[in-house]
Amino acid sequence: MRRVVVTGLGIVSPLATGIEETWSRLLQGQSGAGTITRFDASDLPCRIACEVKRGDGSDATFNPEQWMDHKDLRRYDDFIIYAMAAAKQAMTDSG
Repeated sequence: MRRVVVTGLGIVSPLATGIEETWSRLLQGQSGAGTITRFDASDLPCRIACEVKRGDGSDATFNPEQWMDHKDLRRYDDFIIYAMAAAKQAMTDSG
């Protein structure tokens, strides 16, 4: 078995994209929960969820095009794109 050493961190979360902004918002007591916007939830008994907020990348929103080529984005589910973004952040953080 190979040993692995974690030397960098990366995160994509409902609070923010990036370690510093996510940590800052956690310390401020902010919540990532809000009204569901990614699909019609009117038939559901609960309309609150923790969705990753998309945007242009400013204010720590998640812009998938910052992490992958536009043509690749259609090939992958969101969870794969989030994992790739977090992994790239971790590699950058590790130096």
